[in-house]
Amino acid sequence: MAIEHDYFGIIDETASGGLAWGDSADVSEQVVEIELQADDESAVTEFALDAAAALIQALEGFDSRARDALIAELSSRASATTSYIDDHVAKLGDTLLDLLVYNSGDIPVDVLRSLQLVRVVIQPDHPDEEEVFATFDYSISPDETDALLTVSFDIRGDVVSIDTQDS
Repeated sequence: MAIEHDYFGIIDETASGGLAWGDSADVSEQVVEIELQADDESAVTEFALDAAAALIQALEGFDSRARDALIAELSSRASATTSYIDDHVAKLGDTLLDLLVYNSGDIPVDVLRSLQLVRVVIQPDHPDEEEVFATFDYSISPDETDALLTVSFDIRGDVVSIDTQDS
């Protein structure tokens, strides 16, 4: 059964009994894909849908918080952020400089400032503070690489993890 929400309108039920909704938004002059996905419709509360709507309406602020968290990880050589940057410096070599929107000479910071937010996935069936409620997927060049740097938030809006993945 589909459900209705003031912000999302009708949220369709999936074949497996979950929920799915999608749209796109402009964030910092980029089009970002937004997905709302729930595996268990019965676990989705009105509060979680309201929190998801609030997150979408504040995407630029969450994007800034995610980027701040990425910059904070630069101090650790073992972090996902540092690994992502090192991998792309090795793979792309000098062509990486062509992808940078900013070129201050500080390659790690320039890469982070040049990342494109490509997708936000919200999971309203994960309303507990220990669970991942939303993920922000970043890429240095979505046309050149499938590798993503993913920043995850809990329902309170706190960053809970940063990971890399190949989509």
